[in-house]
Amino acid sequence: MSIEQPFGCNAKCLQTLYAMMGAACLAAVEAGPSVSLANLVKLEVHATGKGNAKKPEMRAAAKARWGNQLTEDEADAAWAGAYALDSGLFN
Repeated sequence: MSIEQPFGCNAKCLQTLYAMMGAACLAAVEAGPSVSLANLVKLEVHATGKGNAKKPEMRAAAKARWGNQLTEDEADAAWAGAYALDSGLFN
């Protein structure tokens, strides 16, 4: 399982996001799958070639790679998984 690392503009937001990420990682580890954290900038570079890609660019890159029109959230999730697999994070 690949999880996008949290980001945010203030401490309270980051505190909440990191707590959620911790819960997701713990649940995954207890269930058995490997867990990989993916940095947002690395995901964007992997998907589009630039580290400041916007949601529409991520969706367009997903459509070009997989031929499906994904929602913004589906495209982000697909790229998190693709980054982990393409980078060999689960080898």
